[in-house]
Amino acid sequence: MLILADGHAVPDPTALDRLGEHQAAFSAWVAADPSRKARYLVAVREMLEAGGAAAELYTRPRRQKQAQDKRGFRPSLPLAASLAFMLVAGGIWWRSQGDAPSLITQSEARTPIETRVGEVRTERLADGSSVILDTDTLLLVTMTTTQRNVEIKRGRARFSVTRDAQRPFLVHGAGTNVTSEGGSFDMTVRNGIRISPVERAVKISFTRTIPSDQAKQLQLRPGQLLTLKAGQATEVDVVSAPRSEQQWATGVKSFDNVPISDVIAEANSYSETKIGLATPALGRREIFADIDIRDIERVAQAISNFLDLTIDRSQPNKLILTKKK
Repeated sequence: MLILADGHAVPDPTALDRLGEHQAAFSAWVAADPSRKARYLVAVREMLEAGGAAAELYTRPRRQKQAQDKRGFRPSLPLAASLAFMLVAGGIWWRSQGDAPSLITQSEARTPIETRVGEVRTERLADGSSVILDTDTLLLVTMTTTQRNVEIKRGRARFSVTRDAQRPFLVHGAGTNVTSEGGSFDMTVRNGIRISPVERAVKISFTRTIPSDQAKQLQLRPGQLLTLKAGQATEVDVVSAPRSEQQWATGVKSFDNVPISDVIAEANSYSETKIGLATPALGRREIFADIDIRDIERVAQAISNFLDLTIDRSQPNKLILTKKK
């Protein structure tokens, strides 16, 4: 309804890649259930046809129009836009399901928050909490009078949670739930799960399959790191967090004997330009250095100096580290 009402910014609501400021919300909605795309198109076309019929009614001869006025029907806009305005004003959204559609209040709608590749941004949430979103991250936020829920669809985020005894703060992604009663913690959903409390402990529970001999719930304290690889029934591993684990929020990370391939993978996530090794086996070498992980040029230079390599820039958007001639 919001898209249909925004005719100036979205002249064609059936152009699914040109929905203006509604694009991010629409893409997140479809990503959760790809079948929604077809249902959306059916609904929009029916509304546009109804709008055309309303416009035709409005252009009937004056005598007919006066008769309609007496009955209280005075359409000043096409029906689709009129309905959209009424629904938005009433705080009602339409959520299409496989069976009959259901109505939910606007306060219950999930709000998408997204960063592009290379972008790191802080957002303030409606409850007073804040979140730092790392590069290429998508969150879906639900804030109501009874719940505070965030889903991580992809990426990494640091949550600084305002205490609210009546509404626990729940973050979930890839079958893993984190409940915080205050303080801050990091959570990553990229080829697995990484969770690291910064201030105060958090509670962890799982809806995904994990080995039967492992606890379905646990408490994670500051200084600990939980890792869970992608896949079914993978083991939950809790270890001491390396000092670089939480430094992503500032940009400069201290790598203590970390494989160079890991450093390159993280640096590449911040840039459209990618670092590569002409000799992939060199990626197993470990590096000890402080590096600005968001600056792809500095990372390439640091690694090339460490390995005594040169940087080949002959290919577009690639920095290939190769032996000196």
